[in-house]
Amino acid sequence: MSSAALAVTLTQTIPLWIGVKKGLSIEKVLEGLPKDSENRSACQSVLYTAVRQRALLQKLSSDLISRAPADDVLALIELALGLLSEGKEKPFTVVNEAVAAAKHSRKMVKAANFVNAILRRFGREKTELLVKAEKQPTVRFNAPDWWIRRYEAVFGEQTPEIFALQQKHPPMTLRVNTGKTSVEEAQAKLEKAGIPAERVGKFGLILLSPRPVKDVPGFLEGEVSVQDAGSQLAAELLDAKEGMRVLDACAAPGGKTAHSLELADVDMTALEIDPKRASRITENLDRLGLKAKVTVADAGDPKKWWDGRPFERILLDAPCTASGIVRRHPDIPWSRKPEDIAKLARTQGKLLETMWPLLANNGRILYAVCSVFPEEGPRGIEAFCARHPDAKLIPIGPEGENLLSLSPAEGPETPGSVWPATHDGFFYALLEKI
Repeated sequence: MSSAALAVTLTQTIPLWIGVKKGLSIEKVLEGLPKDSENRSACQSVLYTAVRQRALLQKLSSDLISRAPADDVLALIELALGLLSEGKEKPFTVVNEAVAAAKHSRKMVKAANFVNAILRRFGREKTELLVKAEKQPTVRFNAPDWWIRRYEAVFGEQTPEIFALQQKHPPMTLRVNTGKTSVEEAQAKLEKAGIPAERVGKFGLILLSPRPVKDVPGFLEGEVSVQDAGSQLAAELLDAKEGMRVLDACAAPGGKTAHSLELADVDMTALEIDPKRASRITENLDRLGLKAKVTVADAGDPKKWWDGRPFERILLDAPCTASGIVRRHPDIPWSRKPEDIAKLARTQGKLLETMWPLLANNGRILYAVCSVFPEEGPRGIEAFCARHPDAKLIPIGPEGENLLSLSPAEGPETPGSVWPATHDGFFYALLEKI
């Protein structure tokens, strides 16, 4: 970005960064920026740069500042330190524009010299400060201590590798609407537009150079959508057939709903408790030329929305810690608390119990969470099956596994394989009512 624009971007990102540090999600704070704002993408980039280095910025600011300044000043310094640590912008530009941002703010003008001094000191001591900071696991992995311990319990010796992957920028993965075009045709269309893409899984393409969706050939026409390759497995595993009555119980933003409709003409009900998020389902379906009964309702309270007719397929993409998608949402480790895992596991169990009576005999329910924690995946499903002798697990994994746990991964695709090598972390279980 231009140097002049950087001062404005830093100023506009300050309240967003303060909001994230107070526990708000990135998605929530970005609602404060107009969608048509010319500077929106720049602010989003600066914010993500800071969030991906949150622990480092906390350490650096504590080492460089003996007495905490006002929130706005501290936020400005931390955002600038994030850019300086990342190293994509020229250091003198970052320092000058951070100082300019302070001078042009009535609240921060008196701190302009202080901002200048702190950032210039970092420039002189950068190597020493970064080496010192990296000795702390919280900085190295950009996560609280309790989160690191939970990952270690799940991944063991793989933990550093998983954290390293989640600190990288995520790939932009497309799902091809095979009702309108083939994966090969979509790939050729991208290549012709100068956008190289690689196959991933059965329906996916990874763009080697991410770009705004409006610039992706076929997006506006409904030929492709943005969806992680691991998430794309849901519609295929659900295996809804033509004419079936299908429920997507927690549907927003509608990617799995749409994919199921792309694969078969089903009678789809899509539930979402949040009206704003429900509108996103409708927007996505409209772009794709698909139809579903989108209902704003609580899946856990079916007496308010269910008509008594059983569903032959149910997708329960349950609320979870989202511990498998940190690469896309780096604020997650900081917005969660240790007790959230057990709390969400109880919610997931209740939802599964509520959905079971809604399922037809010989019908199937696909349980899904974007979490890597066993309490939210295999342990919950095993406990449910122990309580329900009429529940039969259907093998779904590449090796015939009943319980499919996908760790966050990135790697070369195996030619001809329908199982993606690059994906976020997910858990799936397919239950049939017998």
